[in-house]
Amino acid sequence: MSEFINNTENRVNDLLAFVTGLIHKEKGSLLIERYAEAIERVQPWDVVMVTDRLMKMEIDIEEVKSAVNKALNMLYKGLVSAEIPNYDDIPFLQSLANENNELNHRLIEIRPLIKAFNQKDIDDEARQEILDEISDRIFELQQFEVHYVKKENILFPYIEKYMKEYGCLPLMWSYHDDIRRYEKEIIDIIAKEDTDLKRLNRLLGDLFFVMYAIRFREEYILFPVIFSLIPDAAWDEMMKQSMKEGFAFIDTPKPVTIATGTGHENPEVTHVAAISNHDALLDMGTGVLTLEQAIMMLNHLPVDMTYVDENDEVRYFSIPGHRIFPRSKAIIGRLVENCHPPSSVHIVKELLDAFKAGTKSKESFWIQMGEKFILIQYFAIYDEKGIYRGTLEVSQDVTGIRKLEGEKRLMEE
Repeated sequence: MSEFINNTENRVNDLLAFVTGLIHKEKGSLLIERYAEAIERVQPWDVVMVTDRLMKMEIDIEEVKSAVNKALNMLYKGLVSAEIPNYDDIPFLQSLANENNELNHRLIEIRPLIKAFNQKDIDDEARQEILDEISDRIFELQQFEVHYVKKENILFPYIEKYMKEYGCLPLMWSYHDDIRRYEKEIIDIIAKEDTDLKRLNRLLGDLFFVMYAIRFREEYILFPVIFSLIPDAAWDEMMKQSMKEGFAFIDTPKPVTIATGTGHENPEVTHVAAISNHDALLDMGTGVLTLEQAIMMLNHLPVDMTYVDENDEVRYFSIPGHRIFPRSKAIIGRLVENCHPPSSVHIVKELLDAFKAGTKSKESFWIQMGEKFILIQYFAIYDEKGIYRGTLEVSQDVTGIRKLEGEKRLMEE
């Protein structure tokens, strides 16, 4: 057993040296020759370990992505030779794999269209018709967003609980964001009167590369590794939560049945069992409410609320009629920095540090999401002694509020 562990550690060290060599612009052929044995014998777990160590180094994430892309080209043969587990008994993973298969069909259908609009003898009208169809197809691909949302908000939190080497997750999230950006840019560029065909070809190439890359990394690296690490009860919980998010390009699978009182409950929320009775009374200081009334009140506010405690762990989120940003119960107990894409993690950390130091007590951001104008506010929470006890995030669609003019008094119809 110790020999196996040592061999794995040696292989991981060699593969890490291989990838860091690529980052430092060392000659690829020499690196391949030097680390040929590790490259030939690579296992999915090795890639997870190497990526985790890379993400802990002070290396720009774009450099890491570039080097990992190159490295996986060299590791491809070894990774695809490994047997893929059977996910029949894990409906959540099987549904993700099925979504990937359907995505592949749609990407294949777009390829002839790309070839067609690049023909030299095509007239402008015919080219525009093809471009419009490509735009429609890319718009359809955006439905695959639910696949990435389920990974980020349901799968990733569980991986963090059961696997300490999860540095690959923020890297994968960064690729998700690349895909979102490419899709939007492609649709926008085709909508322009004078389409920049050179730029469009580049964006389509980037989109296809990243979508295929993510599928490969899920099916040949991430899924095989976590397959045996996460217990059945957790997989069942993930499937149950995914029913609320929906599915991309596939029929809704049959719901799983989760027995109560069998250890399947979320361990992060068992501490509230003593007050789970909805008739229990809560002294709110300015009034007394039943637990049921308090829950209804919070969920009927026209805002998304998320509470992060003083240890930067997510402890609560509200469930309004229409959430702006997706949330899953899997994030309860999760470090808040892991709930954000890598591009914004530093902003979150800086804000929380300011709240803890008392140099700031609130902060606001606003973004345009399609036709919606979203206001996102953060409020530091301090107890009566002035000690920092956490942060409340409040997000609200203020599109209609921004359009208000004049007055409408309470008694007016």
